[in-house]
Amino acid sequence: MKSDRPLISVITVVYNSVDTLEQTIKSVLAQTYKSIQYIVIDGGSTDGSIDIIKKYADKLSYWISEKDSGIYDAMNKGLQQANGELISILNSDDWYEEGTVLKIVEAYHQYPDDDIFHGLLRFFNAKGEPDLICGHFSNFLDRGMIEHPTCFIKKNLYNNVGQFDLRYKSAADYDWTLRARKVNAKFHLIPFVLTNFRRGGMSDSYYGFSEELLIKKRNGLISSFKYSYWQLFSKFKAILKK
Repeated sequence: MKSDRPLISVITVVYNSVDTLEQTIKSVLAQTYKSIQYIVIDGGSTDGSIDIIKKYADKLSYWISEKDSGIYDAMNKGLQQANGELISILNSDDWYEEGTVLKIVEAYHQYPDDDIFHGLLRFFNAKGEPDLICGHFSNFLDRGMIEHPTCFIKKNLYNNVGQFDLRYKSAADYDWTLRARKVNAKFHLIPFVLTNFRRGGMSDSYYGFSEELLIKKRNGLISSFKYSYWQLFSKFKAILKK
């Protein structure tokens, strides 16, 4: 039964993010809604990230630092610790708006049958300037991933769909969301900026695009011919950038 003040689990996965991690942590601790279980999973950082985690350790529900097999392995470790009715994953390069969790909880109360609550994502370029705000309805999944850093997902849905597939190193969140759609998960888009996202990382790379193509092919969203064509096109484009 849904409670009046549901526990919300937030998972932050970290690996050598000393320049951005503190902003991420502060954005969770500054939420106006306070019933939050905050979990930090570090992959064995060597750059000072652990010192930042220890600085806020008394405000964290759980944290650990140990070698892992990549970002989705770290996320799976966080999911094993999460007890909230809704679970969000906030990477150590990103940060919430102050009222993000409260907006999620309000939507959760208003639409209790929905499973995945997500909103608008603000992108920041290499200069630290905001350059795009976007948000997509679930039908966009035929073309690509919705804004995962804004997603708050029912724990029951994770129990149903399972954890992230470690075969994927960059786009396992896309694979997971397509699996959720296959079990008829209900999506709810909130028309507010919930999360801020720094551009860069593997998901923006040729490798990330290539892996997303593979997931589309395996899910019947593109043909083998289109898969091969876009693989060649993206590889050629990557070569030209060098």
